[in-house]
Amino acid sequence: SSFEPQAQQTEAEAPRTLPRDAPPSRVVVGRNPRLAPFSPPQKYSIHRGEVQTVQEFGAFVTLEGIARDGLCHVSQLRRAESGQMLQASQIVKPGDRVWCKVLDISWTKQRFFLSLKYCNQDTGEDLDPDQAEHLADLAEKEKQKASRTDQAG
Repeated sequence: SSFEPQAQQTEAEAPRTLPRDAPPSRVVVGRNPRLAPFSPPQKYSIHRGEVQTVQEFGAFVTLEGIARDGLCHVSQLRRAESGQMLQASQIVKPGDRVWCKVLDISWTKQRFFLSLKYCNQDTGEDLDPDQAEHLADLAEKEKQKASRTDQAG
Protein backbone atom coordinates (compact mmCIF):
# COMPACT_ATOMS: atom_id res chain seq x y z
CA SER A 1 0.00 0.00 0.00
CA SER A 2 1.26 3.42 -0.81
CA PHE A 3 1.12 6.24 1.65
CA GLU A 4 -0.17 9.53 0.30
CA PRO A 5 0.09 12.48 2.60
CA GLN A 6 -3.20 14.31 3.02
CA ALA A 7 -3.25 17.96 2.12
CA GLN A 8 -3.71 20.19 5.09
CA GLN A 9 -7.08 21.90 5.27
CA THR A 10 -7.16 25.64 5.17
CA GLU A 11 -9.22 27.41 7.82
CA ALA A 12 -11.99 28.03 5.26
CA GLU A 13 -12.16 24.32 4.39
CA ALA A 14 -11.97 23.02 7.95
CA PRO A 15 -15.17 21.54 9.37
CA ARG A 16 -17.02 24.15 11.40
CA THR A 17 -18.46 23.45 14.78
CA LEU A 18 -20.76 25.68 16.74
CA PRO A 19 -19.46 27.04 20.01
CA ARG A 20 -21.01 25.44 23.10
CA ASP A 21 -22.69 28.71 24.02
CA ALA A 22 -24.29 29.25 20.58
CA PRO A 23 -27.93 30.26 21.02
CA PRO A 24 -30.38 27.49 20.04
CA SER A 25 -32.17 29.81 17.61
CA ARG A 26 -29.14 29.62 15.33
CA VAL A 27 -29.22 25.82 15.23
CA VAL A 28 -31.67 24.15 12.84
CA VAL A 29 -31.76 20.36 12.80
CA GLY A 30 -34.27 18.68 10.51
CA ARG A 31 -37.86 19.41 11.53
CA ASN A 32 -37.25 19.88 15.25
CA PRO A 33 -39.83 22.58 16.03
CA ARG A 34 -38.04 23.80 19.16
CA LEU A 35 -34.96 24.71 17.19
CA ALA A 36 -36.42 26.05 13.93
CA PRO A 37 -37.46 29.71 13.89
CA PHE A 38 -41.23 30.18 14.21
CA SER A 39 -42.58 30.95 10.76
CA PRO A 40 -46.31 30.21 10.76
CA PRO A 41 -48.56 30.25 7.71
CA GLN A 42 -50.67 33.34 7.03
CA LYS A 43 -53.86 33.66 9.06
CA TYR A 44 -56.97 32.48 7.14
CA SER A 45 -54.86 30.82 4.43
CA ILE A 46 -55.80 27.35 3.13
CA HIS A 47 -53.25 24.51 3.06
CA ARG A 48 -53.01 20.84 2.21
CA GLY A 49 -51.82 18.78 5.14
CA GLU A 50 -51.46 15.36 6.69
CA VAL A 51 -52.79 14.29 10.07
CA GLN A 52 -49.84 13.24 12.25
CA THR A 53 -51.40 12.34 15.59
CA VAL A 54 -54.91 12.27 16.99
CA GLN A 55 -55.60 13.13 20.62
CA GLU A 56 -58.81 13.37 22.63
CA PHE A 57 -58.82 17.17 22.16
CA GLY A 58 -58.04 17.24 18.42
CA ALA A 59 -55.46 16.43 15.76
CA PHE A 60 -51.98 17.67 14.93
CA VAL A 61 -51.56 18.32 11.22
CA THR A 62 -48.37 18.90 9.22
CA LEU A 63 -48.96 21.46 6.47
CA GLU A 64 -47.00 21.27 3.23
CA GLY A 65 -44.01 23.62 3.38
CA ILE A 66 -44.46 24.51 7.08
CA ALA A 67 -41.89 23.35 9.64
CA ARG A 68 -44.30 22.93 12.58
CA ASP A 69 -47.50 21.02 13.08
CA GLY A 70 -50.70 22.94 13.70
CA LEU A 71 -53.45 21.93 16.10
CA CYS A 72 -56.98 21.35 14.87
CA HIS A 73 -59.30 21.29 17.90
CA VAL A 74 -61.97 18.58 17.85
CA SER A 75 -64.64 21.29 17.44
CA GLN A 76 -62.92 22.38 14.19
CA LEU A 77 -62.65 18.94 12.61
CA ARG A 78 -66.20 18.81 11.28
CA ARG A 79 -69.45 20.72 11.31
CA ALA A 80 -71.72 19.49 14.10
CA GLU A 81 -74.76 17.64 12.87
CA SER A 82 -77.78 18.28 15.10
CA GLY A 83 -75.58 19.08 18.09
CA GLN A 84 -73.74 15.77 17.82
CA MET A 85 -70.24 15.85 19.34
CA LEU A 86 -67.84 13.25 17.98
CA GLN A 87 -64.42 12.26 19.23
CA ALA A 88 -61.44 13.31 17.09
CA SER A 89 -60.57 9.66 16.41
CA GLN A 90 -64.03 9.15 14.88
CA ILE A 91 -63.35 11.90 12.32
CA VAL A 92 -59.66 11.65 11.32
CA LYS A 93 -56.76 9.24 11.67
CA PRO A 94 -52.98 9.57 11.28
CA GLY A 95 -52.01 9.69 7.61
CA ASP A 96 -55.25 11.30 6.43
CA ARG A 97 -54.69 13.99 3.77
CA VAL A 98 -56.81 17.04 4.62
CA TRP A 99 -57.43 20.65 3.67
CA CYS A 100 -56.94 23.10 6.57
CA LYS A 101 -57.64 26.76 7.18
CA VAL A 102 -55.37 28.68 9.57
CA LEU A 103 -57.69 30.25 12.16
CA ASP A 104 -55.31 31.76 14.65
CA ILE A 105 -51.64 32.18 15.48
CA SER A 106 -50.14 32.42 18.96
CA TRP A 107 -46.80 34.18 18.68
CA THR A 108 -46.14 33.87 22.43
CA LYS A 109 -46.73 30.11 22.45
CA GLN A 110 -45.35 29.70 18.90
CA ARG A 111 -48.36 27.69 17.78
CA PHE A 112 -51.03 27.96 15.14
CA PHE A 113 -54.55 26.64 15.10
CA LEU A 114 -56.41 25.03 12.22
CA SER A 115 -59.90 24.18 11.02
CA LEU A 116 -61.03 21.44 8.67
CA LYS A 117 -64.71 22.36 8.87
CA TYR A 118 -64.25 25.62 6.96
CA CYS A 119 -62.64 23.82 3.98
CA ASN A 120 -64.20 21.66 1.30
CA GLN A 121 -62.22 18.45 1.82
CA ASP A 122 -62.52 17.49 -1.87
CA THR A 123 -61.42 20.76 -3.48
CA GLY A 124 -59.78 22.86 -0.74
CA GLU A 125 -62.32 25.63 -1.31
CA ASP A 126 -62.69 28.10 1.56
CA LEU A 127 -66.24 27.58 2.89
CA ASP A 128 -66.06 30.70 5.10
CA PRO A 129 -64.09 33.22 3.00
CA ASP A 130 -65.23 36.28 4.97
CA GLN A 131 -64.78 34.52 8.36
CA ALA A 132 -68.46 35.26 9.22
CA GLU A 133 -69.15 31.72 10.43
CA HIS A 134 -65.89 31.57 12.39
CA LEU A 135 -66.59 34.94 14.07
CA ALA A 136 -70.15 33.85 14.89
CA ASP A 137 -68.76 30.65 16.48
CA LEU A 138 -66.35 32.74 18.58
CA ALA A 139 -69.16 35.08 19.70
CA GLU A 140 -71.29 32.08 20.71
CA LYS A 141 -68.41 30.60 22.74
CA GLU A 142 -67.93 33.94 24.54
CA LYS A 143 -71.65 34.10 25.26
CA GLN A 144 -71.59 30.56 26.72
CA LYS A 145 -68.50 31.41 28.76
CA ALA A 146 -70.14 34.54 30.19
CA SER A 147 -73.27 32.53 31.04
CA ARG A 148 -71.21 29.95 32.95
CA THR A 149 -69.39 32.73 34.81
CA ASP A 150 -72.71 34.35 35.80
CA GLN A 151 -74.05 31.01 37.04
CA ALA A 152 -70.89 30.30 39.06
CA GLY A 153 -70.83 33.74 40.68
